[in-house]
Amino acid sequence: MKKPVLFVILLFAVSLMANAQKFALIDMEYILQHIPDYEQANEQLNQLSQKYQNEVEALTQQTQSLYKDYQSKAASLSEEQRMKKEE
Repeated sequence: MKKPVLFVILLFAVSLMANAQKFALIDMEYILQHIPDYEQANEQLNQLSQKYQNEVEALTQQTQSLYKDYQSKAASLSEEQRMKKEE
């Protein structure tokens, strides 16, 4: 009676250890480099990113220009005109 029970327990333990050994290593960089659509999508993303970055830089320069213009004229403006510009 003890031998079959011991055998079942041992078999169960071995099967658990066998399942624990299953793992995989995936090289996503290799996979993505060999997918042509990935490279095309990545290029489109870079172009779109550059476009938006250029827009942000242009708006930043425009804002700085308007602020400098306001600061240079602020001394000559009346209080009401200054408040309107600040809104």
